[in-house]
Amino acid sequence: MTGNLTPDEQRFEDLRKRQRFVPLTPRIDNILSRLMTKTGYSRVQSANVLDKVWGEVAGPLAAVTKAGNIRRGVLDVICKNSAVMQELTFQKQMVIQQLNQRLDGQTIKKIKLRVVDF
Repeated sequence: MTGNLTPDEQRFEDLRKRQRFVPLTPRIDNILSRLMTKTGYSRVQSANVLDKVWGEVAGPLAAVTKAGNIRRGVLDVICKNSAVMQELTFQKQMVIQQLNQRLDGQTIKKIKLRVVDF
C-alpha cells in the first residue's frame, strides 16, 4: 500500500503514524473532587452533614450528646452523663436505622458511646 503513495503522501503517512496520543483535558468534576479530598474539605462537609442529621435523629438528646467520627461503620458518640448514655443504649437500633436512612453514602453498623463532660 505504501508503494502506491507519492513521496509527499508517504511523508504525511509517516508523520501520522508518529503522532502521539494527546490526552483530553480533565473534567472539572474530577478536578474538584480530587481538590476537596486533598484539602480535607470533604471531611469537614461530611462532619457538618453528620452534625445536622444527628440533631434530627437524636431529638432532645442532641443537646447533651455530640456525634464524632465514623470509622469502619462505627459512630463515636460522646454523652454528657451516664443517664443519657443508657437512654441512647436503649434506642441504639432505632437511631442506627434512622441515621442510615438519612446519611448518603455512609453506613453505620454500630454506635460506640462514651461519657465525657463537655
